[in-house]
Amino acid sequence: MKKIIVIVTLALLSFTAMAQHCGSAAKAKCNADPKLEVKGAETIVIQTNAYSAKSNEIFEANLPFKVKGIKEFKFDEKTSKIAVAYDAKRTNPDAIRAAIAKLGFNADQVKGDEKARAKLPAECTTMPRGCSKPCGKH
Repeated sequence: MKKIIVIVTLALLSFTAMAQHCGSAAKAKCNADPKLEVKGAETIVIQTNAYSAKSNEIFEANLPFKVKGIKEFKFDEKTSKIAVAYDAKRTNPDAIRAAIAKLGFNADQVKGDEKARAKLPAECTTMPRGCSKPCGKH
């Protein structure tokens, strides 16, 4: 019986430790840019105001089709950053930022299109409950 109690206690402690958002030791890792390496491609990391997995779905459904030359991208919900690998002969960072802005999201200094933002689902435009800044920046 004691073994079961010890095992359950250890399991609960490990879940609690994993659930902590950004402890002091993990702060640098939590704020890190998403990593993306694609052979033969340039990479840019863009700060957005996207907050959810639904935002990632919108990027997946639109971004590769709106900008020719995007090879791959990776969105990080915790930091609201998107890393994009692209063919420099076919596109450039400004075109990528403009495409993200046309979807309704800010892209670095480029403001998102207001009409497109109004059409986004609430989970894409509303900061998660309890957050005052995009997650990963507490």
